[in-house]
Amino acid sequence: MTKKQKQKNATIYTKKKQYFSDVHGLPSIEKLVCSVDDTPQPISTRIRGNVPSWIHGNLLRNGPGKFEFGNTQFNHWFDGMALLHQFRIEGGTVTYMSRFLNSDCYKMNAESDRIVVSEFGTLAMPDPCKNFFQRFLSRFENT
Repeated sequence: MTKKQKQKNATIYTKKKQYFSDVHGLPSIEKLVCSVDDTPQPISTRIRGNVPSWIHGNLLRNGPGKFEFGNTQFNHWFDGMALLHQFRIEGGTVTYMSRFLNSDCYKMNAESDRIVVSEFGTLAMPDPCKNFFQRFLSRFENT
């Protein structure tokens, strides 16, 4: 199969979103930088092998989980909104749940349905309507 045929097959295979690595065959973290939904209710997991019965507790992890609000996207992997993961190990079983960290930045972005707080690699653009009206109304203040 020629390189052009491989590229064509990769394009056909990835109809909904085409990634750089699918076309060029190069490793990329592009597929890691996508939003996921939270899982607020515990779900059972499938385990390969056995979990010793004496192991019990919670394993907590965090990482980016949301990379866009409305039509705006974060530009860097460090900018994604925090998603907290909990793996509960008890009686040889494991359940999983996750939720977004309800930070001030997350709330402000969610309320506006766009990125309004600048992050490490993403500069938030001000709302043009708000700036225009603020400038207009400032002419009438203190008069």
